[in-house]
Amino acid sequence: MNPLRSRCAAALGTLLASVALGSLAPSSAASQPRELVVPSAAYPTVQSAVDAARAGDRIAVRPGVYREQLTIHKNLTLTGAGAGRTTILAPANLVAGPDGRNAIVSLDNSASVRISRLTVSGPGSGTCEEGALGAGIRVQDGAHLDLSRAAVSHIKDTPLAPCFRSASAVLIGDFPSGVGSADIRDSKITDYQGSGIVVLGADSKATVLDNVVTGQKTISTDGIEFVEATGRAERNTVSDNACREPDPGCGPDFFTEVQHAGILANTGVTVAGNRLVRNQLGLYAFGVVNTSRNTFVDNEYFAMAFQDGRFTAVKDTVRGGGGGVAAIATVVNTTVELDHVKITKITGDRIRKFEQNGFTATVTTRR
Repeated sequence: MNPLRSRCAAALGTLLASVALGSLAPSSAASQPRELVVPSAAYPTVQSAVDAARAGDRIAVRPGVYREQLTIHKNLTLTGAGAGRTTILAPANLVAGPDGRNAIVSLDNSASVRISRLTVSGPGSGTCEEGALGAGIRVQDGAHLDLSRAAVSHIKDTPLAPCFRSASAVLIGDFPSGVGSADIRDSKITDYQGSGIVVLGADSKATVLDNVVTGQKTISTDGIEFVEATGRAERNTVSDNACREPDPGCGPDFFTEVQHAGILANTGVTVAGNRLVRNQLGLYAFGVVNTSRNTFVDNEYFAMAFQDGRFTAVKDTVRGGGGGVAAIATVVNTTVELDHVKITKITGDRIRKFEQNGFTATVTTRR
C-alpha cells in the first residue's frame, strides 16, 4: 500500500473513533447557548448575568422589580416573565455614558440584543444640570435591538426636567452622527416626556410594527420619529402627542408656529396601516414619502402635513379633527397626490396650502 495513503487512512480512523467515543463533545457543548436565571445565587442582578454571559446566551428574568441600569455589549437574549411581571426600574442615580447621556438600558459595541416580555420603566430623579433621564432604551454604536411583547413606560423625571433631547422611550442611533437599528413590535410605549420611538441618523433604520405609542396630555411629546433615518412604521396606534405649554408658539401656522406629531417621517420611510388619534398632527412628512391605509381620528391641526417634496397618499381615511391635508412648500416645490383618500367630519380646511419663498404646493386628488 502507498505509505501516504496508509497514514491518511489511519488518521481518518482515529478521528472517527474519537468522534464515536464523544471526545469532541466538550467543545461542542461549550459552544451551545446557556440559560442564565435571575435572580439566583450566581446571578442576583440582571447586570451580573449580562456580565457573566457569553455571546449568544439567554438570560431568563423571573417576576420582580429590578432597580438597576443595564449596559449590554454582546449578543444576548433577555426574556422576562411578562411585561406586567418583570420590570427593569431606573435606579436613583443613573450613570452617564462617554457622551454624557444616560439610559436605563444601553446597547452598544455592535451588539444584537433580543428583549421581550418585560418592562423598562422610569421615572428618573435627575435635573437638566445633573443627570436627567435620557432614554428608556438606547441603541448606539452599531447595535441592534429586537424588542417584542414588551413595555417602556414612565420615561421622565420626577419632578419633570424639560431638557433638550431628553426622556425618549426608545432612542436608536444619534444625530448628526452615530448608528443603530431596531425591530420593535407588539409593545407598549407610554408616558414618555420627549418622544416614544426616535430613529436618528442617515445610517440608522427601524421596523416599527403593531405597537401602541401613547404620549402625555400635559407636556409636549412626539410619537414615532424618523430623522434622516429609514424604515417602516406600520399598524401602530399612536395617540395624544402635541405641542403644549410651557413650549412657546404652538399653533397651526407652519411658518411661525410649532407643531408636534404622531408620526414624523422622511424619505425612505413607509407609513402604512397605522391608527393616529388625537395628535396635533397625525403625520408630518418630508422629502419623498408614500402613505397608505392609515386611519386618522380627531387630530387637532391636520391629519397629514406634507412638506418640501413629493408625496402620495393611497386609501387613507381622515375622520374628525381640525384639518385634512396640509401641503407646505418652503425650500422646494411640493406635490401631493391623494388617491382615494376619504376626509369627513373635520372642522377646518379639507386641503390647505402653505407657500413661501416663491415655491409652490400642488395637490391632486383621485376618487
